[in-house]
Amino acid sequence: MSQQLESALTSIVDALLPLIRQFARGDYGIALGGAHAKGIEDHESDVDLYLFAKEVLPGEERARLCEQFGGGIQSVVSWGVDAPFVQGGTDFYFEGTKVECWLRNTDYISSIVNDCKLGIVRRTFVTWTVMGFYNHCTLSDLYNMVPVEDPAGILARWKAAVSEYPPKLQETIIGDHLRAARFWPENFHYRSAVARCDVIYTVGIVQQVVHNLIQVVFALNRTYFPGDKKLGVALDHLAVKPEGFAGRIERLLMPGTGRDRDTLDGQRAELVELTRQVEELVSKRECDDNRA
Repeated sequence: MSQQLESALTSIVDALLPLIRQFARGDYGIALGGAHAKGIEDHESDVDLYLFAKEVLPGEERARLCEQFGGGIQSVVSWGVDAPFVQGGTDFYFEGTKVECWLRNTDYISSIVNDCKLGIVRRTFVTWTVMGFYNHCTLSDLYNMVPVEDPAGILARWKAAVSEYPPKLQETIIGDHLRAARFWPENFHYRSAVARCDVIYTVGIVQQVVHNLIQVVFALNRTYFPGDKKLGVALDHLAVKPEGFAGRIERLLMPGTGRDRDTLDGQRAELVELTRQVEELVSKRECDDNRA
């Protein structure tokens, strides 16, 4: 285990390795992921373990192995489709700590890496993430993960492949999300919704624009988008962004409790201004790239 990991976490991971290894058939790689790998864990964080392999045991067999492993494991839940295996999981509590073991097909992950390098972005709407799951979030996982066991060198190859942010991925994300962000701030239907104080509609618009601007800012910084959780912390670490970006987003999303036109007008005006500032940052990047 890496020396950077806390001793308590190291003990949990080391204790579970003999179990997690059994889930795989053939070559495999095991890594620590999630908040602990990114260094943003808190007292609410679980332990995320990634297992990569071409084939894994069916969910029922994984659950049985967990139950046979010892008294420290409780509340086992296996999920995902067994065949064809793309991704799935086996989650449980180990000595009171929530552990999520996410299993992923190695060929599937390699195809995502290759697509992202070509600038191909895919978005899947799933219930467990607010704005949908983007394939390039996988690159964030690979970039941040801490390899635990990598006997076939699978994880090392992926870490090398994602060590530099792909230029074509940056181009696609900025282009697509900036176009989407521009659609709403001056849109007639948004303005009319503000005039009639249609809060349900305006809230959806604001969240959509904010999300698109966040995607653009991550790409400007050549930083992989990490997913929806703890974005405020991640945004604070980005160098290129409008001043006070994270705080302004929070105020946009929670402008007050009043359902009045003045509040919604002010919200829209701030959305217009924030979009303009992100556009300026994109223009500056393009000018800098042309000079280079």
